[in-house]
Amino acid sequence: MSTANNNHQNDQSAASSSSSPSVPKWETHIMGKPAVPSSHPDNKKAAVEGAPSEEPGVQYYHQQHPYVQHSPLDKPPSTSPMESILNMFDSWSKKAELAANNIWHNLRTSPSVSSAALGKMNLTVKAISEGGFESLYKQTFTTYPNEKLKKTFACYLSTSTGPVAGTLYLSDVHVAFCSDRPLSFTAPSGQQTWSYYKVMVPLGKIGAANPVIMRENPSEKYIQIVTVDGHDFWFMGFVNFDKANKHLSEALSNFTVPGIAVPPTSSSS
Repeated sequence: MSTANNNHQNDQSAASSSSSPSVPKWETHIMGKPAVPSSHPDNKKAAVEGAPSEEPGVQYYHQQHPYVQHSPLDKPPSTSPMESILNMFDSWSKKAELAANNIWHNLRTSPSVSSAALGKMNLTVKAISEGGFESLYKQTFTTYPNEKLKKTFACYLSTSTGPVAGTLYLSDVHVAFCSDRPLSFTAPSGQQTWSYYKVMVPLGKIGAANPVIMRENPSEKYIQIVTVDGHDFWFMGFVNFDKANKHLSEALSNFTVPGIAVPPTSSSS
């Protein structure tokens, strides 16, 4: 694999559900440990949006990992985080349409068009942002009271059982990932269990975020996140690879802990 500083645009889109007929069959619904893309052939397919293959069989996965969180569920819930996001978008669009009509009315009747536009737009942005991704992030993960979400990216996480579709969250303190829906695994008791696949890594624990582009197939792109204690995570299938890499690199370069600046991750030019 080769690491590149000049990244190319990735127009791949991340799929959402392994239970839906429209979702690629290679998206896993089985819990596996974070792994390099070569650990399962379907990880490559998620990176390049290739043809489907058969899903792996049920496997045991009940290992301790410092950055992976499991919250076993009695059964898969009817509403996933991604479905919540879609519901939010639907609600936002209705609010935005109503707000746009109100703004237009005020622009036509206000003595100061510019001040009316500014005031109404500020109120609109505030209304739309309430209960958005920030709220979803803090409902999904345990966060600091003043922690702020900066960006979200739809992508896949590479695992030993195949690609896991979900959302990558970038805050001013953490990089986190949550699967779109619960994944199944067999507990030591032999009982089948479901859990959302969650990864949460403090920015101060990340040693590098490496953009990786396969030399033999430039459309196959990954972002490798390496922790200072020897763990790594591979993400792929970003809607906009360059944008995701840029924001991750900037977050690491600008992150500071009290009195200590984390050095930039990119070195060569």
